[in-house]
Amino acid sequence: MINTMENTDDSQFRIEYISTSGVYKTPFTLIILLQLFFGCMVVISVNLWFYNDLYFLLTGKRFLSFILIGQWWEWFLLPLNIYANLLLFAFSIILFSTVIFKILNKLYPPIEGVFERGSKEWKYTHRRFWTAYFPIWLARSLPLPWSDIFVYRLLGVRIGRNVVAYEGYIDPEFVEIEDYTMTSLNICIFSHLIYQDKILIKKVKIGKTCIVGPQTIISPGTILQDGAILGVNSYTWVNQVLEGDLIHVGTPVSKTLQIQSVEESQEKAERIKGDSLEEIDNKNKNKSGGSR
Repeated sequence: MINTMENTDDSQFRIEYISTSGVYKTPFTLIILLQLFFGCMVVISVNLWFYNDLYFLLTGKRFLSFILIGQWWEWFLLPLNIYANLLLFAFSIILFSTVIFKILNKLYPPIEGVFERGSKEWKYTHRRFWTAYFPIWLARSLPLPWSDIFVYRLLGVRIGRNVVAYEGYIDPEFVEIEDYTMTSLNICIFSHLIYQDKILIKKVKIGKTCIVGPQTIISPGTILQDGAILGVNSYTWVNQVLEGDLIHVGTPVSKTLQIQSVEESQEKAERIKGDSLEEIDNKNKNKSGGSR
């Protein structure tokens, strides 16, 4: 991640630096082991009857005497059971993590600003990040196109209607994405930025019918007005405002282009092609005239 902060009128964000760091690994990352343990226990508990049936069909014995014995046709349910258990595992972890995430929010609600290393804002930002990390990864891994939107909304990201969120990362705090917006592959939307001993937290707002191009980074405080397009391989300044109905490109964003229709693009291409052919003809004529 590469971010450069620009000057703003808000004094608390007047820090000039370049950052290449994200959220650090801390002892709180062990919460992933707790999430795994919880998901496995849910799956095992729900499926004890099924495991008991299969064990009986294999050995003629049962390890749980108070559970009824099934039939041979339950073997045909095994593939469906495995698939269902993968979904159960993922969604049990997602719901469990959401509860922990909301408890952390209640203990110390997130706020915007620039904070020192070791402060409560620093610590709780790390804790919320690692609580959300694994369920977001699981949602991305599921063969369900709406699962990531479902998880982001559970965690508090404001996502409007008919939003497309492809493979990428979106911070679970202080991000708002309005209706009919599309994010492309390998994007990062950060509402936090860490540099050495400071952390900056600032809300990101993406308006309606926006497009976030592939391989792009949106920095904290960025605002995309309605209809704005962030071009491929671009990233924004902190607190940068991208005007609506324009294409914005650069590393960082420094150029804007008009949005053209397909017909306008074809006409422009034909005009450029025609101008190129005319130049070639003129050069040939000049060469012929010169040889005479």
